[in-house]
Amino acid sequence: MGRVIAWLARTGSPPENMNIAIVGGGIGGLATALALIQAGFTVTVYERSAELVDQGAGITLAPNATRVLYHLGLGPQLEETSVTPPQTEYRHYRTGAVIMRMMTRNFLQMYGAPYMRLHRWDLQHAMITRLTEVAPGALRLGASVEQVEPRGERVALKFADGGEVTVDVVIAADGIRSAIREALFHPAPPVFAGFVAWRGLVDTAVLPPHLCESAVAFGQGRHINRYLVRRGELLNFIAVAHRDKWEAEGWMIPAPLDEFLAEFASFDEGTRTVISRPVRGQVYKWGLFGRPWLERWSSGRVVLLGDAAHPMLPFLGQGAANALEDAMILTRCLVAESTPERAFALYQQTRAPKVRAATEQAAQRGHRYLGEPNADSLKGNEPGAEYAYDAVAGPLGG
Repeated sequence: MGRVIAWLARTGSPPENMNIAIVGGGIGGLATALALIQAGFTVTVYERSAELVDQGAGITLAPNATRVLYHLGLGPQLEETSVTPPQTEYRHYRTGAVIMRMMTRNFLQMYGAPYMRLHRWDLQHAMITRLTEVAPGALRLGASVEQVEPRGERVALKFADGGEVTVDVVIAADGIRSAIREALFHPAPPVFAGFVAWRGLVDTAVLPPHLCESAVAFGQGRHINRYLVRRGELLNFIAVAHRDKWEAEGWMIPAPLDEFLAEFASFDEGTRTVISRPVRGQVYKWGLFGRPWLERWSSGRVVLLGDAAHPMLPFLGQGAANALEDAMILTRCLVAESTPERAFALYQQTRAPKVRAATEQAAQRGHRYLGEPNADSLKGNEPGAEYAYDAVAGPLGG
């Protein structure tokens, strides 16, 4: 609490009685709620799902992401389940030969925050638990927002069940297919990025020990990234293949296991063994879509955050990190500025240059896996300046 008081003393104080609604109970929405509550705001999170459930996926969090999570008090819970690999090997897809070995450096010493690999649900569950502790009743499940209606200095939220609430500020953290972004900003439609992805989890108890490792097998338009999560009890994999065909975008679309295995039949034996043993035989498939850059993230007292503002292809591993950074920067801007509108302008001024560069870099990185695998195709794959970014205490305004 002392850190919060010191922060408010430096930057000002939250406007009296400001009531903020966050639409979306994912990582970005929950982080924003925790940051705002820590800063003294009154917050309610409206999530359309009747319950938040385990979606069976891993997540990589670089120091720029974990710095925010530690600031929000989540470090001890995440340390209980996270895995930090000693190294990651990049291998030829067909032979399994090591092309490059990247050792994991002491990022805690370098940047003041650790590098973590987690089961996504372990992160989300820790955030929900923390929110329940600091603001009981702040998370409203089964609350599907149908319409956002500006009313002067207030905003009305209209729900699918006919209910309505009026608040001072709405933060749309409703994901890559944000209905609020579509309604208020009318962006250009998504464009198929030319890649299809599959994901799954494998119980490490059914694998030979030498396959329970962090490795990326790649080449000829396909790659498979695998890494340990949940104390090493599970191995997460994400597989990507180049495609010309338009594919469905949904994150939870079940895929036939035999179709998936046939797609990657040319990969080395170890990789094929891993992907052939997903938990309950279940893998999920989706198409990767890019979206044109949105020049404006706010309208009146409604502002976009995370994927709703700046969707990012997964090749940089920075999508969740940027949502967490957004949460922290937006909170600081709302504390620092006299009106929400001024805060939103400062938030976008602070975030847009960095996020746009990351979005463009992520799109470019997908192409490194298209040709014959070699060390040249991996140049620039080492951690970059993004790891040092400090959303908690770095400068606002660019």
